[in-house]
Amino acid sequence: MSVSTAGLGTDLSTREFWMQSSSERASHFTTMRREAPVARCPPPQFGSFPADQEYWAVTRFEDVVHVSRQAELFCSGKGVTLDNLPVELLQMSSAFLIMDAPRHTELRRIVSSAFTPKRVAALEAAIDARARQIVDEFVDAGGGDITQLAAPLPLWTISQMLGMPDDMHAEMWRAVDLLSGGLDVRTQDPEGHMASQMEGAFAIFGMAAELAAARRHKPTGDLVSVLLDGEFEGEPLTDQMIGSIFLLFGFAGNDTSRTAIGHGVRLFAENPDQWNVLRADVEGAIRPAVEEIFRCATPVIQFRRTASGSIELNGQAITEDDQVVLFYESANQDETEFAHPERFEIRRDPNHQVAFGGGGPHFCLGANLARAELRAVFRHLARRCTRIEVSQPEFLASSFINGIVHMDVGIG
Repeated sequence: MSVSTAGLGTDLSTREFWMQSSSERASHFTTMRREAPVARCPPPQFGSFPADQEYWAVTRFEDVVHVSRQAELFCSGKGVTLDNLPVELLQMSSAFLIMDAPRHTELRRIVSSAFTPKRVAALEAAIDARARQIVDEFVDAGGGDITQLAAPLPLWTISQMLGMPDDMHAEMWRAVDLLSGGLDVRTQDPEGHMASQMEGAFAIFGMAAELAAARRHKPTGDLVSVLLDGEFEGEPLTDQMIGSIFLLFGFAGNDTSRTAIGHGVRLFAENPDQWNVLRADVEGAIRPAVEEIFRCATPVIQFRRTASGSIELNGQAITEDDQVVLFYESANQDETEFAHPERFEIRRDPNHQVAFGGGGPHFCLGANLARAELRAVFRHLARRCTRIEVSQPEFLASSFINGIVHMDVGIG
């Protein structure tokens, strides 16, 4: 017998649920993990393409990891979002994110050649230098809105990876804001939000086409050059495919790290004892601190999979074509995996957080890059600031990105 959320006082398919902050949602996820860890949910009541299919909400850490690592049983090729976006549109805009093996394996191999540990290590010194400049400017100004601190480094880093010239940065920033703003479930104008997202997507596709044309004449070793040098299914990558990869990294590479930096500042402001722990041993504490920031922030709240056949998951009978949604936000708060998960503890060990996914073939390619960005920002903040204060944050009301729209930051 399937278990639904109807009797739990929790409905993940409503706008109202996602208009709560992550701390408010936490109690609902706690109840679900305890009473209905794999729960049947009605179709979402929000989004520009309203869904018409029920889905299974997976909220326990162990189950999220299991589904993530069983790609042959839970596919990505039929969509990874809660709404009912046409698969063709998803494939156009999300590249290998909406693919399964062997196509996913082949395309990911090409892209991953630009994210080798050697390449990331070579970029780390430059990331650290740029982070120091950003932090110094922010501290010298006495603080400001969190966007001034959190947004510039991810934008700069992904621009370096993509080979974007400086005069494209402002357009990329605008495009990313259009894409993330369209995720707000509070909108009463879903068509307008979709139009804004399409505007942002087309702007990024345009930048990708411009760079691809330039790199065909003069390769520089950046990601676009790597893509132009690769072959997919025996053919050179098309401009459309290059554009979709450009969009994926332009959006994900910016928004995920930006969100994590914002939440990291908030978490340290709310937990000054942990800020003092970091300041007392920056190099010794910075790596576990970044893992704990990602656990508590969980920038990407969920991703969907589709069952490729019939299977039992935590006592529930999943049938072919059932939608299965992995709630990383809940998994990262699972008390069976993390002792006192409500606490922000920067020396937490072990910390197998799933902010980058639960493993398997779709684990985030940019994870090490994002970690390097956060280490750099908080390393330099810790060396400059004895205290951090923040205003009440305004959160993005989204079922996908756990974003902070506005938060004033004071430092001393």
